[in-house]
Amino acid sequence: MTAISNNQDLLHRVLLGKKEILVTEDEPLLAQLERAGILVEYQCREGYCSSCSLKLLRGNVIYLEEPLAWVQSGYLLACCAIVKSDIEIAFFSND
Repeated sequence: MTAISNNQDLLHRVLLGKKEILVTEDEPLLAQLERAGILVEYQCREGYCSSCSLKLLRGNVIYLEEPLAWVQSGYLLACCAIVKSDIEIAFFSND
């Protein structure tokens, strides 16, 4: 029998358009999106620049440390956001 880490029990669904992936709470969203083949623009990967800003349509994320970049209401920074529930996201749009 294989031991299962507690964090593996904490899988959340991320819906981006018609694509859905499962993520954990172990690392920021950006790295998990990249592994799933979803390319998100980024620059710093540290929460300084907001290049990785994504629209948060529903669900909850947290930041282990408050990002230095301004995070617009209803958006998240993929590079440092930890997913805490099933979420739905969309790429930034000026529409």
